[in-house]
Amino acid sequence: MPHDLSESLQLLAVYDNGHRPVAQFTDKKSGVEISYILFPNFSGKPNGDGCREDVIEPLLNRFKGSISNVKRSSESSSENGTVSTASYFIAYMEGAKVDQQSVFGFLGDAKVCAEAHLSKSGYKPADEVALQARLSMFQAELSYTPTLKDYFMLATMLFKNSPGSAAPYYKSALALLPAGENTLRPRRILTDQLAMSLGMSGKLPESRAVLEAAIVSDPNYPLNYYNLACADAEQGDAAQAKVHLQQAFDRKENVIQGESLPDPTKDESLLKLKGNASFWALAKSLSPESR
Repeated sequence: MPHDLSESLQLLAVYDNGHRPVAQFTDKKSGVEISYILFPNFSGKPNGDGCREDVIEPLLNRFKGSISNVKRSSESSSENGTVSTASYFIAYMEGAKVDQQSVFGFLGDAKVCAEAHLSKSGYKPADEVALQARLSMFQAELSYTPTLKDYFMLATMLFKNSPGSAAPYYKSALALLPAGENTLRPRRILTDQLAMSLGMSGKLPESRAVLEAAIVSDPNYPLNYYNLACADAEQGDAAQAKVHLQQAFDRKENVIQGESLPDPTKDESLLKLKGNASFWALAKSLSPESR
């Protein structure tokens, strides 16, 4: 799904529990909004036509009464085979005049759909050239199998603004990591990121399960215990948080080289137990500022 330097990334998001990644760009020259989307093909048709109907029909129902000039077609491409296309025009959306033209391209096989959605607000007939030019660039390698690096890069990009969306991709990267001492460092990093992604998105039981499984196979890594202490704190369990925090600092020499354990007195999760005298006394004693 190519894009060039005239496009600026506006949105990177994942929907449907990690099964529908979306990258949205704006073409600064033409003002065309471009979204590239991947999703499972549940249409029963191993081609772009099935993918198209799964997307277009719900949109036509959603904007019924506002949509006009609906078109569907299929166009042959030497690089992609057959691209299934659709387009429609919306004059008003939620009472506001938008004059938006949308153009779609779909490619699909038995398992995967790839979609390009191009739209232009304030549309004029002369804009059709730019829309069709961008659509003609659409291509997708449907048989491509994502690598560990692919999953990790996407998870890292998503983590800052949407930790929960990153979790499925950290999990997929972790599943592809081979066992062995040579992969201990990346396994620790991926486990740490996965646990934090789940915890920060409110999935504390899942985060705890990841950490507890990691402790069984890697009992000397302190971040597993530290993150458990954070999960305890989020759930208001001061007694267990105290146990896990102490276990973490008992193993502080085993952090990844160049890193250190966080200051427990400045951690947002652990601060929730500041009112517990026993726990907070331990946290302060372990703080770098107490030394």
